Amino acid sequence: MNDLSHLKGATALVTGANGFIGSHLIDQLLACGCEVHGLVRESSDLKWLDKSQITLHKVNLARQDFKVPALEDIDYIFHCAGLTKAKSRSDYFDVNATACSNLYEQSEKRAGRIKGIVHLSSLAATGPSLKGGRVDETTPCRPVTFYGQSKLAGEEIAKEFSDSLPITILRPPVVYGPREENFFTFVKLIHKGWGLQIGKAGKELSLIYVADLVQAMLVASKPANQEGCRYFVTDGQVYVWEQVANECARIMNVRLKTLKIPEGVLSFAALFFEVWASFSSKVALFDRQRMIDIQQSSWSASPDKFFEELRFEPQYDLSRGLAETIKWYQQQKWL
Repeated sequence: MNDLSHLKGATALVTGANGFIGSHLIDQLLACGCEVHGLVRESSDLKWLDKSQITLHKVNLARQDFKVPALEDIDYIFHCAGLTKAKSRSDYFDVNATACSNLYEQSEKRAGRIKGIVHLSSLAATGPSLKGGRVDETTPCRPVTFYGQSKLAGEEIAKEFSDSLPITILRPPVVYGPREENFFTFVKLIHKGWGLQIGKAGKELSLIYVADLVQAMLVASKPANQEGCRYFVTDGQVYVWEQVANECARIMNVRLKTLKIPEGVLSFAALFFEVWASFSSKVALFDRQRMIDIQQSSWSASPDKFFEELRFEPQYDLSRGLAETIKWYQQQKWL
């Protein structure tokens, strides 16, 4: 296990504190003996947070004049906040990129105090891999969606500040685990006996269980741990979606029937949902940007550099991670 003694008694700031990853991170920071401050939106659902143990600050990162509270007391910053769905390209960039400039400009004024910053990016910032291959830190970045482009822009901003701030950038792939609702939709369909296949079979992906990603973030926060570097963090394997579905079915003791959906049909549905959302303040549940993601043959990355340089080893393989996730869904009566 990696030594996390640097966090004991420290004060940490988590942006996106109420989110899937942010809430799990806060649980572990508290377990490490940290005092935790969390940034959330005014409208945030706080159901995963123990508000008695943390200090919450309501901040709208989409506003260019937002102020980061309590910076004079902060030892570590974990920047998890980000938009994964938005109505426009500019909305993605406002939160995933422009907000980074404001956050790090304010942090720079406390550069002597802050010991470590972990900037959570995404595999989407690099773009898809070739089938049968994996991207790594030397791969040229060619993001294919607004989300990926905005996350890459956020990375570049973080990189600019890394000369004065101890910033480490992590790029996870698909993250799954308790509290995650998008992956739950996939599991719920399998629970009903359906394995969804969109377009051609055999589409590849990397995964990481949320507890492993949180552990990687805590390790990356350690002072002098390769500031300014970018790392991919996965569980070390490459899967195909059918493999993930079959393992879920095995755990739940379900016999699967394959539901094949042509990509053309889904593209039409994406356009429909976008048009419907244009008459509402809400973001479309599914849109053409998400369709671009789905059409790729592989979203796979190599975590070898992170494993070697930070001596990190994931604790959850696919079977264990899915079993823990499904057990939680069942305990919460989601399944």
